[in-house]
Amino acid sequence: MQDSKHNKIEAQLNTLWQKFRSPQTTANHSATSVEVKGHQIESDGELTHRGSYLPADDPDDDRLEVSAIRNIPDRDLFTELVAPISKLNLPTVTLDPLSAFWAVLAAMVGGTGITSYLLLIAVPPTPSCQGVIPVSTDSERLYCAQVGAETKEIPKLRSAIELVRGWTDRHPLYGESQRLLKSWSEDLIRIGRKQLNEGKIQSAIATLKIVPTTSPSYDSAQESISKWSLQAQDSAKIDGQFDRAMQTADWNQAFVVLQTVQKMRGSYWSSFKYDKMSAKLARERDAWDKLQEAKDTLVNKDSDDYNTRAKRIELAVKAAGKREQIAEPPLPNDPAPIVAALKLANKIDSTTYVYQEGQILRSKWSKHLVNLSISAYKAQNFNEAIAIVQKVPQDTSVYAEAQDWVKLNRAHVWAGKRHMLAMMDAIAQVKKIPKTSAIYTIARTKRSNWEGMLKHQTQFQWAKTIASFQQPATLSLAIQTAKQIPAQSEVGQSIQSEISTWNRQIETIDNRIILAKAKQIISKGESLANLKAAVRLAGKITEDRPLGEEIVGYVANWNEKIQTIEDRPILANAMALASKGNFTQAVAIANQIAPGRALYQDAQSQVRYWNLELQEIADRHTLDRAISIYRQGKITSAIELAATIGRRSLIYSDARAYVADWRMLLTPRSARN
Repeated sequence: MQDSKHNKIEAQLNTLWQKFRSPQTTANHSATSVEVKGHQIESDGELTHRGSYLPADDPDDDRLEVSAIRNIPDRDLFTELVAPISKLNLPTVTLDPLSAFWAVLAAMVGGTGITSYLLLIAVPPTPSCQGVIPVSTDSERLYCAQVGAETKEIPKLRSAIELVRGWTDRHPLYGESQRLLKSWSEDLIRIGRKQLNEGKIQSAIATLKIVPTTSPSYDSAQESISKWSLQAQDSAKIDGQFDRAMQTADWNQAFVVLQTVQKMRGSYWSSFKYDKMSAKLARERDAWDKLQEAKDTLVNKDSDDYNTRAKRIELAVKAAGKREQIAEPPLPNDPAPIVAALKLANKIDSTTYVYQEGQILRSKWSKHLVNLSISAYKAQNFNEAIAIVQKVPQDTSVYAEAQDWVKLNRAHVWAGKRHMLAMMDAIAQVKKIPKTSAIYTIARTKRSNWEGMLKHQTQFQWAKTIASFQQPATLSLAIQTAKQIPAQSEVGQSIQSEISTWNRQIETIDNRIILAKAKQIISKGESLANLKAAVRLAGKITEDRPLGEEIVGYVANWNEKIQTIEDRPILANAMALASKGNFTQAVAIANQIAPGRALYQDAQSQVRYWNLELQEIADRHTLDRAISIYRQGKITSAIELAATIGRRSLIYSDARAYVADWRMLLTPRSARN
């Protein structure tokens, strides 16, 4: 009776097991098995003993299976059997009333049986791969590895392979792992081929090396690795030849290598290598042409022609092949061609071999621009220096130095305006130059000078403010303040000029006061005493002093009046004597009036007149003596004496008439006829 019950229960369990199975479950987990006390329960419902096949309808096997089922709770059935099944996303089983009846009947037979039944039909939740820990079951690990491998990412494929690499045929999940291992290996091979076609040959080889020896695809992977390794060696050799041709600008050799690649078979060579090398050759050639064009910009085009340029390019190619430096012509002093060359060199592709040479030349040309700016700075052409150095590109090594020169030149422009606000701007500019700058020492010196100049300008401005009151006291205070500023300072010349101006203003005020006092004396009467007092007061002021011309004019007028008053009696006395015929004494008295005095010209006029009177008297006396000698018969002596009378004499014509008559008497009569 008991055996009959057991048979009925087993039949019901088999029916439920067949209904529970699905094609997907059979396909995905055909190899899943669990050993129970030396036996194995297969997923297809058959029971084997140590791997041997037993018919399902054997009564002894029925008892054995029931006994095994009863002992399942002692083994972790969920971990060994149910958990792997839960990953299969099986459909939920719905029991009909008859099945429910037999389930209740089974529960009545024993608690262990119903527990086993519930465990078999339960669908546990899918494990979260975010929470897989070292103590997770292999089924969970395999499930998560499969999920990760579905992304077709190399790290996740590698991790999945590492998980099952060491599993043997004794492992419960060995069959499923081998199927997955083959799939993952094929994914790696496909990824490797894609990398190969993209030109990543070393990456492709590294990808295929992940395929383990236990994989069914291992031999295929090793064959591809061997093939690709040979291609990698050939690629490295060809790359070396091609790169050397690029570096030496040997375009003919580059074309030969490129043609060799074109003739080689394989997708790596035809679809990637040839296209990549062709593009690289085009970039290198274009970059080299741009560099030569930049160099040509620096050459004087007036003396350049096609043959000359061709010869220059030929020399450049030969020099590149021999890795030699050819003599470069001196750089022009005009910044325009330098700037043009910099722009052309900046267009060179940064992935080319020529790029580095272009950057070296750009740094050299930029440094030349800085030197041209320094020359303009030394010539104090600060605006020109700024215009030149601002052309230095930002990506060159001398850009920071160039910007420091811009700041220094701008500071000089501001300082040249010579007023306080501009000087403050100049100081602010040089403060921006860092201590690490090559021109920091110059900037520090200029800053010190301009700060001193600003201090002096502040003092100077204060002195000018005081002097603006135009009073002798304030002008004197302004002069004292200005004299505290060193004469050798930047504002020294301006200060000395202002001090001279202020001194003249003080003198002008003082001289105006003196002139006013002198005029006040004269206003009391132009007596000799008053005139002399006014002259004594204002006479010391010279013509070159403030108001000097005006004061000297007044003093000269007053002196003339003084001299007139003093010399008029002398001239009157002389004229009185002359009126009496005493010309000699009159001349002597009139000559007492000294040259430059007020009546000197009047006195000399009278003296000349009186001297003529005296000369006429003397000449008339001479003529009278000559006539007396003639009468004595001494005609020759008479002629000689009369001839001494000068042309200016009033009796000159009379004397010449006598001389003519007397000479007639000496001429023989025959000669007269």
